[in-house]
Amino acid sequence: MSAVSTALLYTRIAEIQAMEKMAELAGTSAFGSSLADKGKQTVQGAVNLVTAPVDTIGGALSGVGKMFARAHENLVESTPSKYEDSRVQNVVGFSQTKRDYAKQFGVDPYSTNPILQEKLNALAKAGYAGSITGSALQALIPGGVGIAVSGVSGTAMLGDIDLSVPPAELRKNNREALIRAGVAESVARIFINNEQFTPTQQTVIVRSLASMPDTAGKQEFVEFAAGTADQDLALFRQRMSQLYAGIDAKAGKLKRFVRLGRFVGAERENGGLVLAFPLDYLACTGTTSAIIEDIDSQARALPASGVEVWLTGKASPMTHKLFKRLKWKVREECAKQLLGTWY
Repeated sequence: MSAVSTALLYTRIAEIQAMEKMAELAGTSAFGSSLADKGKQTVQGAVNLVTAPVDTIGGALSGVGKMFARAHENLVESTPSKYEDSRVQNVVGFSQTKRDYAKQFGVDPYSTNPILQEKLNALAKAGYAGSITGSALQALIPGGVGIAVSGVSGTAMLGDIDLSVPPAELRKNNREALIRAGVAESVARIFINNEQFTPTQQTVIVRSLASMPDTAGKQEFVEFAAGTADQDLALFRQRMSQLYAGIDAKAGKLKRFVRLGRFVGAERENGGLVLAFPLDYLACTGTTSAIIEDIDSQARALPASGVEVWLTGKASPMTHKLFKRLKWKVREECAKQLLGTWY
């Protein structure tokens, strides 16, 4: 397992601390006792279902419509991400337990961290077997979850996203939000069906775009993101969307998104071109210098009144010289200003 950026490293640190709490919980007598007690309730529940099915399921009928809507979304309307559980796990309720547990520990249930997934799956399987809900789990966590993730903002990207919501519902909501934002339904579906993104990453992108109601050309960004071919790029483009949203909110409104070959930028009202790159360090290699020169040519063709590039990290001295020659303005270490974190 590797961390390809500082942002991902801090997410992994938060996950490690959460896994320590999971290990503590699994070893407590309170968790074992609760499993035994809940196991008895599960058996009793099964008896009730056989002997008095109407009484047992009567209270759940109001949710039947939503259940069928989710099932339709899962089976017909969209393609699950490669980071989701299987359809069977979703149908039987295990995935809901896992999402509820992840929420209690402050981690992403769709994390690409295989070790976290292993630990979370093991704990969720035990809790699922014993019918221990997420709220019941919280009372059993030694010292409280806050101790596990306090002081570490690696999970900051989760924001106010309710990850206990089924992924099919997240996809449906995200697709509809993109269409409302002016993205063609066909383009929205291609993006939503890209299995390289986790449901969380797609939701962050959609919410970032939705936070810019006056910015046109959102389809340009979605088409750009839809071509993502691996998880590293998925995280990069998710953070890029957050940077553009941060610029729009805190550093001057953006008029519209524009495609720049295989990249995407944004225009200001005064015709200036804005580029957002969530990079720790931008070195002046042959490839990067060629890309910068190419973007500069496209900026002149727009024509742009100037170019400003925002970096979460820093640019090398040689890159600064290139920017100076092209008369680009560079804003380094902008994460604190735009994202609320220093990375």
